[in-house]
Amino acid sequence: MFEMAAPIQSPAKCEVRSVIRFLNAKGERSAEIVAVYANVMNGQNVKKWCREFSEGRTDVHDEVQEEVMTWFKWQAADFYASGIQKLVPRLNKCLTNAGDYVENLKLCTSS
Repeated sequence: MFEMAAPIQSPAKCEVRSVIRFLNAKGERSAEIVAVYANVMNGQNVKKWCREFSEGRTDVHDEVQEEVMTWFKWQAADFYASGIQKLVPRLNKCLTNAGDYVENLKLCTSS
């Protein structure tokens, strides 16, 4: 087992991955790396990165995945904000009609 120096406060993901890559290349077992970095990164992710580095990966960045997750996060916020804004006029209509609110439907009949 290796000894770790004072931990870095709020390390960047790429910093943690760089250390994992280094320790993996040095031959440390993934279980030992997980034991040290469990407070910084999920144990399954540590094992995933150890496996990927063992399989030849050299890049410590996962920008594409992070960008996609950020995009989804912002899309969800816009979607919900839009949906909530559409409820405001409906709520006002319901309140002005004393809770008796039903959309008027016009049926078209062919003559």
